[in-house]
Amino acid sequence: MFSKILVPLDGSSLAEQALPLARQFAEDRGAHLVFLRVVPYFTVLAADPLLYEEMNRLGEDEATAYLRRVRNGLADPQSADLVCEVGSAADSILQYAQNNDVDLILMSSHGRSGLNRWVYGSVAERIMSHAPCPTLIVKADHSTCHGIPERMLVTLDGSELAEKALPAALELAALGPELHLLRVTTSGHIRFETDAMAEVFTDIESDEVAQAQAYLQDQAGKLDIPDAKLAVEVTKSSIAEAIIAYAAREDIGLIVMSSHGRTGLQRWIYGSVAEKVLHTARCATMIVRNI
Repeated sequence: MFSKILVPLDGSSLAEQALPLARQFAEDRGAHLVFLRVVPYFTVLAADPLLYEEMNRLGEDEATAYLRRVRNGLADPQSADLVCEVGSAADSILQYAQNNDVDLILMSSHGRSGLNRWVYGSVAERIMSHAPCPTLIVKADHSTCHGIPERMLVTLDGSELAEKALPAALELAALGPELHLLRVTTSGHIRFETDAMAEVFTDIESDEVAQAQAYLQDQAGKLDIPDAKLAVEVTKSSIAEAIIAYAAREDIGLIVMSSHGRTGLQRWIYGSVAEKVLHTARCATMIVRNI
C-alpha cells in the first residue's frame, strides 16, 4: 500500500525526526522514498531579476546538496529520489503528492526553531487537511518517532468513513506493532437525575458499550488479527480527550484515524477530533482523509 513515500525536509534536525521511520519503510517493506525540500521565494529581491534568480539558484543548490547527504545515510541510496522545489512549502508538498501518485506523506510536526518552527507546524496541519493520501506526522519532541512504535491505536466510531483508516493501519501492522482498536462512547448520565432516571441511563449506557464491543470484535475479525486489543471508553469528556488519555495510559506510539466519521454535524465533530488529537497527543498521528 505504501510503496511511494514522500518525506518533506527543511534542513533541520527536528524535521529529520521523520527519517528513522522512513528508513524502516524502505528497508523492511521495500518502499521507495522521495526526499523533498522546498526553497522559499526571495520575494524581497524580486525587484532585481538577476539577484532574484541567483539567490534562488543558490538556495536550490544548497537544498540539493543537503538532500544528497540525507540520501547517503540510507542503506540503499538508490531507494530514494531527491526533489527540490521553489515556492510555498505546503503548496509544493501537496502538488507533488497529487501529481506523482504518492501513497503516504511522512513528516515531522516541527522544523526549524523560532518563527520557522511555528510555520512548519502550520504546514503539517494544512497537509493533514488537504493531502490526497494518508499523512503520518511524527512528534519531533518525542521518542516514539524513532522507527515503528510497539503499540498502535486505531480509533473508530462505527461509521464506514472512520473505517477508511483500517487498511492503512493493517499495512503498518505488518511492521510488527501491537494493534489496539478503540471506540469511545459518551456517558448517558446527567448531573441531576432521579434514581429511576439513573437506572434507565445505566441500562442505555451498558447497551451502547456492549454494541461497541461487538462492533470492535467484528472489525478485528475482518482484519484477521486475533490478538488485537479491543477497548471501549465511556467518557463524559470530549472524544478527543478520551483518545488522548487512552493513548497515554497504554503507551501508544501511533494513533491512526480517519479525518471524518459520521455524517452531518457528527462528521464535522469527528474532523475536529482528528485535529485535536494531532495537536495534543504525545505520540505520532496518521490521518487518513476521506476524499
